[in-house]
Amino acid sequence: MRGRYKKWAAPYLDEHDGVVLKTISLEDPFFKADKLYLEVGSGKGDFVIGMSGLREGNYLALERDTSITGLMAKKVVASEIPNIRIMNDDFDVLFENIKDSLKFDIIFLNFSDPWPKKKHWKRRLTTRVRLTNMMSILKDGGEIRIKTDNDDLYAFTKEEAEAINLNKIFDTDNYDFDGSDDAMSEYEKNFRAKGKNINRLVYKKGE
Repeated sequence: MRGRYKKWAAPYLDEHDGVVLKTISLEDPFFKADKLYLEVGSGKGDFVIGMSGLREGNYLALERDTSITGLMAKKVVASEIPNIRIMNDDFDVLFENIKDSLKFDIIFLNFSDPWPKKKHWKRRLTTRVRLTNMMSILKDGGEIRIKTDNDDLYAFTKEEAEAINLNKIFDTDNYDFDGSDDAMSEYEKNFRAKGKNINRLVYKKGE
């Protein structure tokens, strides 16, 4: 869901280029870490901030809405967490820029926009084309981890993944949160407080 426009957000992102990246440089030591993670659609940052303390490695948080990216950046800057970088961009653009050069251990999709109208389904992050692209930027043995409250998106994702023969290693329509290796986004906190079931899928690259 798109947040209210915040005119301070774009200047704030420009002022904090130590945390907020405009481009990816492979010479940046950040991207030479042994473990590298990508969250697509990071929202206000609760998930990536939570995960940064659970799994060793560096985290790239991608969010296309500038105002929401600004809110996330404020949290990350205030927290002084050293292993998070932020990009205000779209996955398709990022993919074109890194597809031949960068590999991740895990890609996280948390409560992605479900684009409920059928004419908009091609915009979903879990189309077979985008899932194929995500798999191509994973290391061998890497994973795509998906959580959604939207039951239609959950069913759609499974159909798209099956069409391209992805290796599914976890599937539930009533995910019991595991805080030892998972964090909650602001959306998940809200949905769980309302008693909404959470769907979770995990796909692995390779056998």
